[in-house]
Amino acid sequence: MKGPENKMAEEIKIFDTRREAVAALQDLEREGVPNSSITVMSSEPLHLEALDPPNTRIAGFAIAGGLLGSAFAIVLTVLTSRRVGLVTGGMPIVSPWAFGIIVFELAALGAILATVVRMIYEAGLATSGASTAYQKAVAEGRIVVSVNRLDKAASDTARNASTPS
Repeated sequence: MKGPENKMAEEIKIFDTRREAVAALQDLEREGVPNSSITVMSSEPLHLEALDPPNTRIAGFAIAGGLLGSAFAIVLTVLTSRRVGLVTGGMPIVSPWAFGIIVFELAALGAILATVVRMIYEAGLATSGASTAYQKAVAEGRIVVSVNRLDKAASDTARNASTPS
């Protein structure tokens, strides 16, 4: 299904004050625009009550990163100790007590790296599609409200929502 009716419509409003932005968000909520279609950009936190916090998968990525770091640490320490040819006087070459610190540190490193990578991805910092109009408005301390919708009716609703004064 191709055609102009299936293209993503994006409406952008730039507001000078928090009050104007909140009024526009309340108008959008009243009109039935889902919160997942609304993006609010500001140079400082706004603590908006009108929007639900987005779901995040950072915790799952942190756990997976910790597990991968642990697995890498175990493989690294076992292979290194077997390859070096240490003389241990009959004691086992691979000992969990001796490698515990290395496993702990690499588990922490894996969790931290996975968290940072996922945070950069979820924040959209790796994308290069940001408009310079957004960047200038946000840098000037203004608030940008963007509504992404697939249908024209919602686009019209966003266009009519509390215009800035």
